[in-house]
Amino acid sequence: MSDQLTLEALGTEVRQRMDAVSKDIADRTSDEKLTEMIRGVVDSLTEDTEFVRKLRFGQGPAERQLVGTKYARWGLTVADVEFLYDLQNSLRGMPSKKHGVHPGPSEELTRTFGAISAARYLPADKVREIDRKAIDDLFPRIPASEFHGEDKELAARGAFELTGAYQRAIRAMDTAEAGYGQQLIGAQYVGELWEAPRRFGRVFPLIDSFEMTDPTAYLPVEVDIPEMLFVSESTANNSPNFATVKTGSQRVQVDAKKFVIHQMWSGEMEEDSIIPYIPFLRRQAALSVAHYSDSLVLNGDTTNSATGNINLDDADPADTKHYLAFDGIRHASLVDNTGNAVDAAGSLTYAGLHGLRGRMIDTARLVDWGHPVDPNDLVYLADPETADKAALLDELITVDKYGSQATVINGEIARIGRNPFVSTIAMSKTEADGKVSNTPANNTKGQVTAFNRRGYKVGWRRRVQVETERLPGSDQWRVVYSMRLGMGRFTPTGAAGGIESTSTLYNI
Repeated sequence: MSDQLTLEALGTEVRQRMDAVSKDIADRTSDEKLTEMIRGVVDSLTEDTEFVRKLRFGQGPAERQLVGTKYARWGLTVADVEFLYDLQNSLRGMPSKKHGVHPGPSEELTRTFGAISAARYLPADKVREIDRKAIDDLFPRIPASEFHGEDKELAARGAFELTGAYQRAIRAMDTAEAGYGQQLIGAQYVGELWEAPRRFGRVFPLIDSFEMTDPTAYLPVEVDIPEMLFVSESTANNSPNFATVKTGSQRVQVDAKKFVIHQMWSGEMEEDSIIPYIPFLRRQAALSVAHYSDSLVLNGDTTNSATGNINLDDADPADTKHYLAFDGIRHASLVDNTGNAVDAAGSLTYAGLHGLRGRMIDTARLVDWGHPVDPNDLVYLADPETADKAALLDELITVDKYGSQATVINGEIARIGRNPFVSTIAMSKTEADGKVSNTPANNTKGQVTAFNRRGYKVGWRRRVQVETERLPGSDQWRVVYSMRLGMGRFTPTGAAGGIESTSTLYNI
């Protein structure tokens, strides 16, 4: 065919084009013009999304330094290498069947860690010094009215360091928070575990958090607003003062509780044998911290008896169950303020969901938790099956109809009016009374809890800490992740029965 291109013709065309390029470059004698030509070509390539997708870049200078190492061949990230290094470093000097005494990280791991990580080890006394400064910075900001007795007098004249509250905070830091040896500071993997509840969680990320410099913290809460009075003009030089009004206040106590993930492996945990499992171990730890953080704030119930716990209504929960640490969001309506719990009698309707908002109104103190100024402050939570059923209601606006500019929170599947509706596996199916039975077959009813996230606070006392040890008597390795956190629920009366920021529709 006449339109076919022969090899000879193709060669001629290529030579002609090369000659043209050579002549063009020769004509452009300046380096600036040559640089401009190269930049134009590179820019056109980087704008090609398919080219960029196929060309695998590292995630930054630290990631690229892994290239050529055995850690890169296993697909480890910077956080993985830090985690591996911390594990191996914690084993240094312990008995080892292979080495006699464990030498700690290998030379290659030590060099790699030093090259890619900004983490460093600080002595325990330095860590305590940092915590001490945090306490020193906190106390001058606490109102003197929050102190009592002799402490109040000392606080009034600025002698915070002499108060009993200050001394208790210091002692708690030394006894409860001091480690042994050294602690890894600024590690990427520790930061990722710390952020896991925010990245993977669906309930916990909705609640504001704060750092606790004391195992017990008190959060001030507004009870009501001062009344605005109508008065006459003051015309005389001895006119009486206007009547005064009071602003009520209350405080919420937050106690830090300890939580651990305790895992054990048999056999040697040498560097090369554990490498393939590092990404898996880190991800599973992150998912665990995220899920149980969600469950903590949603399902917390301190009832530790044979009946009555909303997570185990007809059996005595084990003393180590995470939900026993403090009372949470569901507990506020199902147990504390039962007027905010509604029996759906098996029916899931838009009217029933919408009606929860009307129960979240504190008329005595002029606080409307159910109709916040920011619609994202009120969130509906449901177990996955109930959430799927709710998404089929004609009145709900589903995510696919929001538009490209909508902000969608983790797990959000729809909106009830303008309020997010979130599916979470942390919410279980229940019995008809809204509580979970010890018999799985009895848990057939769905549940929806609406809550205003401004009514709750989470306090962190200890970030996620990882510790490892060898148990030679059983030829096993122990890895323990630990953290300390607490939760506060705002109540204007000081009693849990005054909580109005939550309402629950159960028996669906």
